[in-house]
Amino acid sequence: MNNRERAFVFCMVLAAVLPFLSWVLSALGVPCRSIIDDEGLRWLFRHVSDCLHSRLVMFALCCLMMQGVIKESGILPLGRAFRDPSFLRYTAIYAVVFLTILFAAIAPESPLLSITGGLAGSPLLDGLLFLGWFSFIVFCLCYGHNKREPWPQMLTHGIRNHPLAIPFAIVLSFCWQCLQYMMAPL
Repeated sequence: MNNRERAFVFCMVLAAVLPFLSWVLSALGVPCRSIIDDEGLRWLFRHVSDCLHSRLVMFALCCLMMQGVIKESGILPLGRAFRDPSFLRYTAIYAVVFLTILFAAIAPESPLLSITGGLAGSPLLDGLLFLGWFSFIVFCLCYGHNKREPWPQMLTHGIRNHPLAIPFAIVLSFCWQCLQYMMAPL
């Protein structure tokens, strides 16, 4: 068993023990909410699927897909890619799309700004990281497809090489949500 598998097993055990630990701690008088009482069970069954679409799981999925498309698209080494005319074409298109989004975001009446008109708390900042990842993945897919690499092969390369990453992120997200529920004010 390697270190990744040990960490995954540890998190699985922690996820299984946390509800019972919360019950014991609340029974001992420690100020925490129990996951096994009526309210805790309702919370658990209502929010157990939230860990599937948490930011951590999306981050892990995007990183794995990005690793696959970068490795399989042939974009590395960059010295060779910079000499390729199709790479320069895709880079120009990517830059135009990125700059269009940027200029659309800073316009005074932009729907991408927050209600107060600033960037803080705006939908643009909420989705900027994933929008950047998605657009870069599309860029690599287009470049790799130009090299006759199949898209499913590129997208799933990272997931196939790291099969425990997504389940690990789901279990970590579940543990984090349980800890947040337990430590929330009574």
